[in-house]
Amino acid sequence: MKLEQVTIQINQETIIHSLDLTVLPGEIFVLMGPSGSGKTTLLKGIAGLLPLTSGKQSWENGTGTTGLVFQEPRLFPHLTVLENIAFGLRVKGMAAKERKARALDFLKNLQLDSLGNRYPHQLSGGQQQRVSLGRTLILNPDLILLDEPFASLDTPLRKDLIDWLYDLQRKLGFAILWVTHYIDEALAVADRVGVILEGRLQQIGSPFKIFQQPASEKIAQFLSLPNRFSREQWCSWFGRELPILESLNMGWVDSNHLQLVDSDSRLISNSIGEPACIISGVVSKVKPSRDGCSVTVSVNSQLLDVNIIGWKTIPGLKEIISIRIPFEKIHWYSE
Repeated sequence: MKLEQVTIQINQETIIHSLDLTVLPGEIFVLMGPSGSGKTTLLKGIAGLLPLTSGKQSWENGTGTTGLVFQEPRLFPHLTVLENIAFGLRVKGMAAKERKARALDFLKNLQLDSLGNRYPHQLSGGQQQRVSLGRTLILNPDLILLDEPFASLDTPLRKDLIDWLYDLQRKLGFAILWVTHYIDEALAVADRVGVILEGRLQQIGSPFKIFQQPASEKIAQFLSLPNRFSREQWCSWFGRELPILESLNMGWVDSNHLQLVDSDSRLISNSIGEPACIISGVVSKVKPSRDGCSVTVSVNSQLLDVNIIGWKTIPGLKEIISIRIPFEKIHWYSE
């Protein structure tokens, strides 16, 4: 499916601005953006629920079909699980015997074999969402549109269903345009990621590319990338000009790659000769985690987050500590 220069207006307000997007066959394309960025509006436009004000939507084989799954399951309360799944086949005019056989077979993919005779109110939230997905998937659309389908579920269940849907997609090979604001979802399933801000598609790439090399500070901020500082600040901490392109004026480093050290040396080298700096600061926050703790350190009014694995050496509030920053772990981008 391909979009070319698509614009969508609602009540004369432009929500989507001249957007280009291609979703490849068998691909999971994750579209990320904050609330109000136009994600749901775009899905509705692709599905035909909203008219395209301008631009073009096309398909590789000339025509194509979509199936849209919302955050809420929206099941028919008076129909059983089996009848809900078979509903689209019924609308298409398929004979009762054939659609029942297909629905029964599809229940196995949904891991709901024993629940075919239950009604929606007898199901858990995760089971309801699987039925909703099954009702769409059984029609074999060319593109599945997912509008944050697991956002209302508890975190453990949400992660389980993400894994289940990923495995099902790899087994059946359908294409997905998956809208979410959860970063962990994008990392878990995406072949490619797109970031949409204020109705404009700002960057497209692999999850690694998007996170390691954001196209702008706005994207880095949306992704909540930690320890983001200007080139000038990094040069100040390292005590010299750093060997990076002039256009790269921002850098971030993962909290897991910073280390607490005893020395207060200004500049050191690691075992393979890569430069690193050591800076000192005051602990302003200590937040326990499953693996240890997250420590926020104030360094000349700048705040750095450091993750500590284990529970043996947890610094106290207002304690002065030193942090080692390896140059090779800093990801550079343009503001």
